[in-house]
Amino acid sequence: MLRRSKGARATSESAASEKVGFPARVVSEPDHPDDPAFFQDALARARRENRPVVLDFTASWCAPCQRMLAETFPDPEVARLLDQCEFVKVDTDEHPGLASKYNVVGLPDIRLLAPDGTELRRFRDFQGPTAFARALDDMLMQVARKQTGNELITVAKGEGELREAFNRVHDKVRLVFVLSPT
Repeated sequence: MLRRSKGARATSESAASEKVGFPARVVSEPDHPDDPAFFQDALARARRENRPVVLDFTASWCAPCQRMLAETFPDPEVARLLDQCEFVKVDTDEHPGLASKYNVVGLPDIRLLAPDGTELRRFRDFQGPTAFARALDDMLMQVARKQTGNELITVAKGEGELREAFNRVHDKVRLVFVLSPT
């Protein structure tokens, strides 16, 4: 399902989608039912625990999705990184409203979201274990950097506390803060 954007663009997107085997129709105002409870719970948990979200739109009939299920997700490095995220699988046949809300037009469609729900990256095709692990690692580092910066802002009340909060090891990165006399 495609949203109506500019007339020519919606028509070309629909034609391109149908050309590769995905039927599409253009609607002026898609109706988004309330998000499913499992999705709301996952987003709330991600915000509360400051964990990124991996949102995997899939379907049982999608061959590349099944290939990722068999090859990519069970890979030890990918599995280790996914353990640090909220991993949410959404069957587009069971939850078409959620797929429509995220403008899913083909599968697989994987979104990497920040803990606040902001989209950081999107994949629209099969991802092998090595490339997907690298993308997950990049996302986790990005979230950790933001978290560390936010911790410093809220923790530091003075120079001593700022040094103590900043001069530590966070994951695999040693953070060092040096004040120079002015």
